[in-house]
Amino acid sequence: MTNTMWPLASQHRTFLVLVFAVGFTAATGQQIDYRDVLYGKLPTLSAHVAEADRITGIVRVQGVDLAAPSIPFTFDWGDGVSDDTFFPALHTYMVRDGNYVISVTAHYGHNATDTTLAVVRFVPPKIEQKELPGALRVRIPQTSEGVESRLPGYGIPSSLGGFDDRAFTILSREDIEYILSVAAVIQMDFVNDDVTRVDGSFQQALFRDPSAAGMYSLWYTSPVAFGAGDAAFSGAIGYSSFFHEMGHNFTLNTPAAFCYGGKIDGPANAIYSETLAQLFQHATASELVRRSKEFGIPADLAVEIAASARDSMKLVRDSYEKYLAGNKPFATWNNPATPEDETFPTFMTLTYVFFEHAERSRAGYRTPLKRMMELLQTFDEGLHERYQQTEDTPAAATFRATLMVAAMSHGFGEDLRGRFVGLGFPIDGALFTELSQNVKE
Repeated sequence: MTNTMWPLASQHRTFLVLVFAVGFTAATGQQIDYRDVLYGKLPTLSAHVAEADRITGIVRVQGVDLAAPSIPFTFDWGDGVSDDTFFPALHTYMVRDGNYVISVTAHYGHNATDTTLAVVRFVPPKIEQKELPGALRVRIPQTSEGVESRLPGYGIPSSLGGFDDRAFTILSREDIEYILSVAAVIQMDFVNDDVTRVDGSFQQALFRDPSAAGMYSLWYTSPVAFGAGDAAFSGAIGYSSFFHEMGHNFTLNTPAAFCYGGKIDGPANAIYSETLAQLFQHATASELVRRSKEFGIPADLAVEIAASARDSMKLVRDSYEKYLAGNKPFATWNNPATPEDETFPTFMTLTYVFFEHAERSRAGYRTPLKRMMELLQTFDEGLHERYQQTEDTPAAATFRATLMVAAMSHGFGEDLRGRFVGLGFPIDGALFTELSQNVKE
């Protein structure tokens, strides 16, 4: 997550990656939703592989269910075999030239169940790469040579470099580049194909920054880029975090005629930039999983991508609940003199409301997000002046809040002012109407 912007900001064993599986079906055209993570009862079942041997094919799954059901769990091992047993569960795979999606189902009283999915990996994922637009290609170079800033005063981190081949232990460089390029295709759609092109394209590059604890956007560079620390490829790959930084790149380079990047930077940026990066990362993961067959992405990899996104959505829910419990501390100004980010609960609340409303209304994510961007893409010099990026005033906070609520309302075709007023957001009714009328249907 980036709340500042530069310069403002054993051989035989494998590992099981799990995801709570409500809304995800590996066999029938994958899909992912966030209903249970957002407002359902959080699952009590978890599982992990304690041992998996590529030579013998023996897999041992360990886990726990905090609800302590007395009925054995059902293990569907993904190879046509299923067992009813308790943890730890053992299984031997006779064929080990592919990977398997395991489902573990807990049985409770009154026919209630809970299921978690997991991946046992014997070989790298078998991606069937499809042809994608070259103008949206994402590369992972071995050096950072040639990257330049497009804006005066916006520097390139001195620690920026490239990822060498040692970073890629499960997926190849080319496969990860492909996944990120698919994400770019999806995000260009979200942003209505309205971005500032760099040399006629919107190619992106992922660079290594060994000094970084996480990831950050370099939306202002040529090529458009993002940086990541070494943890990005150690253990489970943080797909959701990659999609987040790419979301910054798209939404700070839109609209092409008058992009937000460079005009909202500083302590007041997060209500726009961080909200949209959150929306883009979770909607991208959902769209990629839903269209995984179209893009040649196998079920085992789709499960891992879904797991990454659902794990980060848990943070959204937790942040929203803390916002409510903390007396709704609305803020659009991140005071640089304080260690905490005062805007974090606000932009996470915006994120929560978007996905909760999308789930409850069954509107999906893609269309509301595209429509939300339509309103935000009316940004011009007049709206820039009213955004008051350097001012910590009630008027500026009201404008920023109204802009985001008007955009989300347009996205869903519903007036959401009441919901946000109840959450402590200051809304200007006349401005809300003005912004809504600026959009050409």
